[in-house]
Amino acid sequence: MPTFAELQKDSFVYVRAALSEHMLSVCPIVGKQTTTKDILPVFLLLLRDENSEVRLNLFKRLEDLNSVVGIEDLQTSLLPSVEELAKDKNWRFKIQVINQFPMLAKQLGETFFNDKLSLFCDQWIKDNIYSVREAALVNYKELTVIFGEDWCISRALPSLFALQSEISYLHRLTVLFGMTELSSVCSSNTVKQKFLPLIQTMQKDPVANVRLNVAKTLHSLQTHTKQNNDLKVSLSKVIIF
Repeated sequence: MPTFAELQKDSFVYVRAALSEHMLSVCPIVGKQTTTKDILPVFLLLLRDENSEVRLNLFKRLEDLNSVVGIEDLQTSLLPSVEELAKDKNWRFKIQVINQFPMLAKQLGETFFNDKLSLFCDQWIKDNIYSVREAALVNYKELTVIFGEDWCISRALPSLFALQSEISYLHRLTVLFGMTELSSVCSSNTVKQKFLPLIQTMQKDPVANVRLNVAKTLHSLQTHTKQNNDLKVSLSKVIIF
């Protein structure tokens, strides 16, 4: 335990990054008392580290801390660090942060996530970098698995569908990619009532690439037709111009 406190002060960033990546794995072994007394203070100091990788590594093993002491009382301390990480300018690093959001959602709970963190998810789907937008859509899908389809309908779909009116055709493509991603975790009823009306609108998009991807999106939705004849009929009525 004293070694942890010393390593946290190390001037070599890779030492601190290694510490933050593995330190919390010790929590289930040493128990609540030692975790609270010796590990938690170091954890809070690392949360304020100037290096983004050091802070991000802490969230990779947050579940180990939560299993011992719970993080309900740490939410206020966690939030500033999460916000800084979510706004990082390095797109590769930003993707790593996005990949951690489903785990954070499990640990922090739906209410806290919706109030404090969901805004970043909405921003990422409009990012200038395609890989960031792609990761953001996968994030939406995994959050739907965690929080349920009602969350998807009330929180994710409005933000996603709003991109349909964007001037940039790349953002309009994101809507189609998002429907493809979410169709695997949404019910056939949601696909029919929420997705198809928008698809019918987007099939008249002035950009050929968008219209082409409308067809690709419809093809991806065929997976629902195997066990839902009503949806199969609805899909067959959509005509690509």
